[in-house]
Amino acid sequence: MEKESKRPPCFKISVPGDDSKKKDVLDKLQHVRSIIVKELNHPVNNAYILEKVLDEFISAHSLDNSETKMENMNLNTYIQVEKKDVDQQLFVTAETSLQKLVSVSENHSSFCTGHFKFKKRTQKGHVAAIRFTCDKDKHHSVLWSSSPYLPNGEYMVNSRIFHGYECSGMLPVHYNRFSQGANIGHINKSKQSYMFDKYKRFVDEEYNDSIETALMEEVGMYEDLTSIDIMTDARHGWRKNAKDSSVVAIGEKMHKVLKCEHITKADDFVSQRHEKLGTQRIYQYLDDNDVKVGIHSHDRNMSINKLVRESGVVNQNDSWHGIKAVKSAMKKVSSGPKYLQGKTWSEQLEDKVESVATHFHWAIRNCEQNPKELKDLLINVVEHYKNNHTKCHPDSRCKRDLNYEPKRSTINKPIAEKLLLGVIHKSVIFKSPDHFVLARDTSYVESFNNTMNMFQDKRIVFSDANYNTRACLAVCHWNENVDRGFTSIWNPERRNAPRSMKGKKNYKSPSYSYRNNIWKRQINSIYL
Repeated sequence: MEKESKRPPCFKISVPGDDSKKKDVLDKLQHVRSIIVKELNHPVNNAYILEKVLDEFISAHSLDNSETKMENMNLNTYIQVEKKDVDQQLFVTAETSLQKLVSVSENHSSFCTGHFKFKKRTQKGHVAAIRFTCDKDKHHSVLWSSSPYLPNGEYMVNSRIFHGYECSGMLPVHYNRFSQGANIGHINKSKQSYMFDKYKRFVDEEYNDSIETALMEEVGMYEDLTSIDIMTDARHGWRKNAKDSSVVAIGEKMHKVLKCEHITKADDFVSQRHEKLGTQRIYQYLDDNDVKVGIHSHDRNMSINKLVRESGVVNQNDSWHGIKAVKSAMKKVSSGPKYLQGKTWSEQLEDKVESVATHFHWAIRNCEQNPKELKDLLINVVEHYKNNHTKCHPDSRCKRDLNYEPKRSTINKPIAEKLLLGVIHKSVIFKSPDHFVLARDTSYVESFNNTMNMFQDKRIVFSDANYNTRACLAVCHWNENVDRGFTSIWNPERRNAPRSMKGKKNYKSPSYSYRNNIWKRQINSIYL
């Protein structure tokens, strides 16, 4: 007689459903059983399966357990790099790309207990394309890019960095050195050229808007609303025999650039004629916009003098350039070799170089726009230093102060008087007083040329397109920041201008709205 086997106690769970529902539940139960058996390597019964599933569910949804897990998890993101890893490759990423990586990782962890591991990295400019694979299932693989794509197929990060590089005025060699030194990737030369060809038109659009606005603002500052006063100058792209020249016109009232003409040797092979050609184009541009020129100030280029005179415009030359020549002439007659003393120079003029220049400045500003009066005031400089003040201005200290004593040595030698008169008579201000009576200067144009140096280094040969784009960026930067506010004024001791009392302004930080506008133009052209 066989011994009857003793079965363990059991219980039944009633589950509502038809045969199809029963089959689905049993299939799922069998699937879970196969997974558990594979992990444990021994058979399990239904009770073990149900307990395992219920325990996992309770554990996942238990508040106390979640808090315990959070305490046990290492959520500290601080990493101290090891010495062997300090030269690792860097890249630039965007917020959306980081969020996408987190989202993909979360989705993967919902159905797999494995972890993503770094497998391969491909550098694409400043962007990294990284392949991640699961350490439990090699088929779980993700290719992540550190930058999202724009609709035109370009990486947003590369486009934005290229935009910043162009707007900064940085030279290509500086960009290459910085990128390679920082180890953040690099946009190669051919890709830069491709991106620049598409980018330059947005700079041109911003430049055109800037000069159009500047012209309207300048016209609005005059009562007749038809004619304006301008100052012009030419800046050569090189120091000698320049291929490129920029001729700029700035408004007398608002001090903004109204037009910047790019002249190359393809237009005229002689660099010295570039300024005249550029000025003619500026006049044509103003004429096309129904704007006439009333007074034209420049740094006394003789070809421009003739052009302005033939155009029926009032011509004025920069007084600073004229007086600079006077100072050079005064230095020659106030010092020299001993054997020429009393012949080509006199010791009585040694202390009068700066003071004579000051007299010229004062005479130009107080001649009441009368050429004859200007010449008389200049000739009286000699009488003033001879201590003869009969023709000096009534408001001068030498006329008002009865106890006046000259600070400079008195001229009493005929040779000193003759040399000083010679300097005055030979000066362009005395020869052409009508070109200086309005006391105009071109200091703003000279200052703009300094701004151009931020974008166009004179030591570098640029292509025509690159040169023009950099000139447009300089104009946009100037028009946005010229005459901006300042916080204070200080009076430093300046060796090159010891008598200056004007002081220097501490300007507020410049703004860069034009840079944002160019980026918006580029983006708007992509998202049509």
